[in-house]
Amino acid sequence: MNPTDSQQRQPRLGILGGGQLARMLAEAALASGVEVSVLAKDDGEPAALPGVELIQGTIDEEHALNAVFARCGRITIENEFLDIALIDRVRASHPNTVLFPGTHSIGIAQDKLRQKELFRSVGIASAPYSVVPQRDLESHLRRFETTYPNGYVLKWSRFGYDGKGNYLVSDPKRYDEGEVKKFCEGAAARGAEVFAEEKVDFSSELAMVSTRAADGSQTYFPLVVSTQERGVCRETVGPAAALGVPQNLETFCQNAHRTIGQALSMVGTFALEFFLTNGGSILVNEMAPRVHNSGHYSLFNTTASQFRTHVEAVMGWPLSEPSFPGIMVMRNLLGPWDLSEPRLCPAPAVPSGLGFELYWYGKRTVSSGRKMGHLVGCAASPAELPALQGAMADCEERMWLESLRG
Repeated sequence: MNPTDSQQRQPRLGILGGGQLARMLAEAALASGVEVSVLAKDDGEPAALPGVELIQGTIDEEHALNAVFARCGRITIENEFLDIALIDRVRASHPNTVLFPGTHSIGIAQDKLRQKELFRSVGIASAPYSVVPQRDLESHLRRFETTYPNGYVLKWSRFGYDGKGNYLVSDPKRYDEGEVKKFCEGAAARGAEVFAEEKVDFSSELAMVSTRAADGSQTYFPLVVSTQERGVCRETVGPAAALGVPQNLETFCQNAHRTIGQALSMVGTFALEFFLTNGGSILVNEMAPRVHNSGHYSLFNTTASQFRTHVEAVMGWPLSEPSFPGIMVMRNLLGPWDLSEPRLCPAPAVPSGLGFELYWYGKRTVSSGRKMGHLVGCAASPAELPALQGAMADCEERMWLESLRG
């Protein structure tokens, strides 16, 4: 089966969630002739697009999940924060409906401690870590003075994203005990564990997305350099090799994707984030079992985006092979950090002919640090890259941020 087959022969695709990732997945599916249903809170969600069937509800409501599984032959996700037991119970009532990725993969990916165990079991290096029990917290923190003398990051095992669920301890001998205790209590209240991870002395952060089909075939998108702002992805640029990152690291990251894809029997697009240390080695940081912010550059002037290849994998079609005309740049549009409260936010007017495009997520309100959209473009050579990055930053300031301040 392929995208040119009649819709009568294609199962309907259901997407659990209504945010921007679901929106871009729905757009890719519709463009391929697939009928789409999304599970979203209301018609104001980004994925509630024309041509998309809205099933109203949330991912933790059994009746809403049952409605999606009853309606669709294929189901996929936009985030991994799901109740696995609930999903499995619903799946059991709909044996002819297939969920990609499967709950085993989602269950590992939604828990960073299980991710660490997976990386270790398949021989992929990550930063050293220690579980932090709730009991006798102070003695464990004192022990970290010698275990991690150069500092460490406390992390929630679950529910952390975009910098949330992380707490940096730069000096193990000097830290705010009250804040650390509050951080650990916040994890416990959510049913998450806490672990300490050695602070990595890195020169850059890297990321890669790939798509794996049920038959084991896999396609890889270029390794990119990712820049963070307050724990949130601000910009990605790639291929990383064009920026001086050794080509052998691209191969290493592809092999890591292949190994993890096989270990989890992944179907669909998934992402790995890496640290490139100052010593030149590479450590895997985290994984996401879904389309990912670091792959949004693939939407611009390419043969296949990460969203299209994900739809292909979920639908059982052959995977397209992406190609890129130059150095890709993606710049996230984030809500101003000094914004004191949410406010209405219409889409900015970005003129054509600038050499880059705006992808706006259709969110009604903006708040501090919220991802509202992104700009994506392409530089023909490394020499042209700074001008493109500067033009995108200038556009963000003039076309959007100034209107918010007005």
